[in-house]
Amino acid sequence: MPPAVFLLWPALQLMYGVSQHRSNNIDPRRRYAGRLVILLAFGLAFLPYGFEKGVFYVLFSLMACALVFVQLRIWRPLLVPAISAISLAGGIYALV
Repeated sequence: MPPAVFLLWPALQLMYGVSQHRSNNIDPRRRYAGRLVILLAFGLAFLPYGFEKGVFYVLFSLMACALVFVQLRIWRPLLVPAISAISLAGGIYALV
């Protein structure tokens, strides 16, 4: 699995979080930080399969993560930070 895939969930949490329910109330700096993490994920997409296949995996994973993130953010917001920590640990493990 490309390490970039593990950056998507924390990026979504940075951009949207769980405490704010209105998009206009979210701090713009958090959104920019989340966008930078997503750009970093696309920058690391070439590891280990090459750029084309890596971008496909990252895009497909982004769609799946976004769908699950929205559902968990609504129904089980306490799980989102725990899943973010697990995702970051998995990304570090995949990178090393």
